[in-house]
Amino acid sequence: MAATKSETKRIDILAQPRGYHPEYRENRRSVYWLDREPPQPGPDGRTVVTATPRVVELSRHKTADHWRPDRPSAIWPVSDSAKSSSASPRVVQLSAHRNPPASYLFDRDPGWEVKRSALSASSTSRVDVLATPKRKRGDDGIDPFWGYSQPVSKNALSASCSSRLEALAAHKGYPKEFKDARSIQWPVSHDALEAIASLRLQQLARPPTRALTKDDYDPYRIVSSALRYQSTPRIDELALPIPRKVRTKRTVS
Repeated sequence: MAATKSETKRIDILAQPRGYHPEYRENRRSVYWLDREPPQPGPDGRTVVTATPRVVELSRHKTADHWRPDRPSAIWPVSDSAKSSSASPRVVQLSAHRNPPASYLFDRDPGWEVKRSALSASSTSRVDVLATPKRKRGDDGIDPFWGYSQPVSKNALSASCSSRLEALAAHKGYPKEFKDARSIQWPVSHDALEAIASLRLQQLARPPTRALTKDDYDPYRIVSSALRYQSTPRIDELALPIPRKVRTKRTVS
């Protein structure tokens, strides 16, 4: 019996609804309202802000406890211990300059002797093949970059195009309604000079006056006729989503 009472008590606790947050506001009019009231100015006109000890610690400026200012001069007294000190073997080894390797050759003299074997040497057939420049296919040795033009064959000089090629090569003509650009100055017709705007054009051309504006105008107010409006079947059809983009819900078995 005691076990039943304890289970019933636990069920009652779990069945209770979840409570609201302490700062919850019901019927909030706008999402831009502040959750908390901003700090108000004190009696002296200054805003009093209560910060946590951690924020106060982070807001402090850095202190230079071990900082020393620049030396007054490039010459300063040297201590006796520094004068009588001797460098260790490792410091002496690191301070020694680097010696060039045994195979290092210094800069040659602009004029040097060439060996007889190099003077009488002859290149192999493979070196000769690699040394020849590449030639493009159909290259007759004429370079158009230096002003030489490729010769035209005799067949191309005596060739005649077909009627179809002549028709395709002809430029496209202007349409019948095409008109050239007007000159900067042109005469205005007599009807345009004596034309009088209609009443509707005069109303549209008139700037809005301040007397027509209303102080109590609410752009978010919806008229009663719009609330009772019924859409047409065509609008209902256009409002439906595209069938190929509609996904069916999966049923969990």
